Amino acid sequence: MDKETYKKELIEELGIHMENEYSLAPLPARIFANLVITDEDGLTFEDCLTKRGASKSSISTSLNLLLQLGMITYFTKSGDRKRYFKTTDKATFFVQKLEQAIKKVDNETYMMNKVIDYNKQFNPLKYNTKKNDYNVYLSCISESKDCYIKAISELKKEIK
Repeated sequence: MDKETYKKELIEELGIHMENEYSLAPLPARIFANLVITDEDGLTFEDCLTKRGASKSSISTSLNLLLQLGMITYFTKSGDRKRYFKTTDKATFFVQKLEQAIKKVDNETYMMNKVIDYNKQFNPLKYNTKKNDYNVYLSCISESKDCYIKAISELKKEIK
């Protein structure tokens, strides 16, 4: 498989992943995938327009959404009025992703503890039957959170 074919397939696959992972519409997901895969420093609005073949307003809306989500940023070049879009600093992106994972773990822990407390108080048979399962699950997600925190610490060293 040649580079361009592989690149197109990867952009599509990454775009689908971004749709599912971030609940993005197909166009912003593909624009983001293009920005991740590009060999260039950044892509202009016109580059995005050419690569995606969508309307100007759709490209503009998608780029603005990605900017608002903090997934992309832009820069300018001296003497050039164009904006060049690129993904945010990768370490920053990964930190944001891990922080989101921590929030999910915290929410899951909170809800599981509420369920456990309910069963402990009002359904002791179920609580006693499931107590080990609850402990194993909560231990697992707690270890995941610790791993996320450690990774964030390492990534933040790269940002500075």
